[in-house]
Amino acid sequence: MNYRPLPEDRYDQFREYLNYAFNPESGPEVDDEDWDPAEQPGAMRGLFDGEDLLCVCRHYWFRTRVRGRWTEMPGLSAVASPPEHRRKGHVAAMLAESLAEYHDRGDFLTALWAFEHPFYAKYGWGLTTKYVSYECSPDVLDFARERVDDDAERAGEFRQVDADDHEELDAVLAADNEPYELALDRTEKWWRKRVFESWRKDPYAYAWERDGEIRGYLVYTVEKEGDGKQLAVRELAAVDDEAYRHCLRFLANHDSQVETVRIYGPERTDLFDRVRDPADVDCEVKPGPMVRLVDVPAAFEALDYGGADGDANVVRVSGEFTLAVTDPLAEWNDRTFRVAIDDGRATCDPADEIS
Repeated sequence: MNYRPLPEDRYDQFREYLNYAFNPESGPEVDDEDWDPAEQPGAMRGLFDGEDLLCVCRHYWFRTRVRGRWTEMPGLSAVASPPEHRRKGHVAAMLAESLAEYHDRGDFLTALWAFEHPFYAKYGWGLTTKYVSYECSPDVLDFARERVDDDAERAGEFRQVDADDHEELDAVLAADNEPYELALDRTEKWWRKRVFESWRKDPYAYAWERDGEIRGYLVYTVEKEGDGKQLAVRELAAVDDEAYRHCLRFLANHDSQVETVRIYGPERTDLFDRVRDPADVDCEVKPGPMVRLVDVPAAFEALDYGGADGDANVVRVSGEFTLAVTDPLAEWNDRTFRVAIDDGRATCDPADEIS
């Protein structure tokens, strides 16, 4: 078997594999010419047996923030295999080859959104975070209208935004993500192709701005839900509490159009503290993305153990221990390591190479 970048003459096959894996209800003949795999972010890969394409995936070249530092973190996505090639170990082989590619690049961390967590857990990925899904009637959010200043200039205004506004939106997202580890640094292409466009249906996007500055935004779709409609917010970001409240006001103002509002966001439950009756809000905690170490020694040595350099109020850690690692896909990790930490910095070496 051979793992390699997907040639251009296999792009239609890539799309067919993805459609069968993630959208089989649409049938084999999908009129989706507007969605060109080559125009999407990332890099397509395939596992071949001769000229037979066994399975495919896509790598996204993300950057993420870990303990205050930005580092490369490839994202693994679009893992798909047609039914005639399944249960033969091909996907596991492609995962191993993907990790080897990341290792050769010098990456120590990778992430993915799993279709099934146990499947990836057996190959070394683990749950890294959770998120919440709120659902309520838009009327439940009408509290957000009450504190709007009568001064129209102070209240700001909403406007529809598009991909050309990505730099301003990115600044809002960065402020919203500040409390969270593993926040992603989005590229312009990601904003254009993955936020403002979608494989199945492009979303709406609106921002709240004041004095010419965007301070909050929402990205959402409207879906049929039973006998009614639901406004599903896939992304809501705000620079402060005031902007967040105005975004909730925007949702409340859809009370004549939709029966329910669904909001996806970080694992926090403060909306219960804002509404008049928290029983009017359903809140479900769901598993988020999974992460995996690509290179154990590189991961230990990349992190800081005790705070930023020069911070006199932080005690910097020292000590040592051994760590036995079993890795089903990466032979360079499948061994015992000695980790030594001195003044907040670590070295990690194979224990069998230390005399």
